Amino acid sequence: MKFLLDFFPIVLFFVVYKTMGLYAAIYAMIGATAVQMAIARLQNGKFEKTHIITFGLLVVFGGITLAIKDPAFIMWKVSVLYVVFALALILSMWIGEKTLLQRMLGKEMTLPAKVWRQLTWFWGLGFGGIALVNAYYVNAALGARESLFAGSTILDPKVELTELNCSTTTVEQLCLAAQQSEESWVNFKLFGTMGLTFVLIIITVIFINKYIKEDKVS
Repeated sequence: MKFLLDFFPIVLFFVVYKTMGLYAAIYAMIGATAVQMAIARLQNGKFEKTHIITFGLLVVFGGITLAIKDPAFIMWKVSVLYVVFALALILSMWIGEKTLLQRMLGKEMTLPAKVWRQLTWFWGLGFGGIALVNAYYVNAALGARESLFAGSTILDPKVELTELNCSTTTVEQLCLAAQQSEESWVNFKLFGTMGLTFVLIIITVIFINKYIKEDKVS
């Protein structure tokens, strides 16, 4: 349930992008993240730090994108967010007696300190990997967008790519490439981040399973 709640804003972003475009999707995601925070507050009696960080970065990067009509900011926000999470995890190994993961999950399971540190490295590097993959899609999307507007003096750089009818432009192939690359980034934002996170979860469950069994036996 928590997994679905965490990805609800991204799913809504995807749906609204497909039907109404990027800028409407940003408004929808900001609203969905606020709702997500409110639900977590009602369930747990407090706001989750990860939600607060996500919402803050979304408002800043999304707000800049909406203000100047440049999608680069909202696209890079994904990488920035995962880098922040990765650094928070890794640095927590040298701050305090417990890692961040142990503070978050220590009440639910008992694991050796060494295992908590291994998991922290695993998730920190995993989040860093997601940030790098997102950077690849962002570079491809922004590069294609730049080529499109560099090849045409008529098109407004602030236009929504989803609103363009490429067949009516003089740079049809560049237009199609820009649209497809932006859509590829949106697809990764949903299916890529969710899929890679799920892979991290599966590997984690397999890794800690033997320790949980040993704890039950003892």
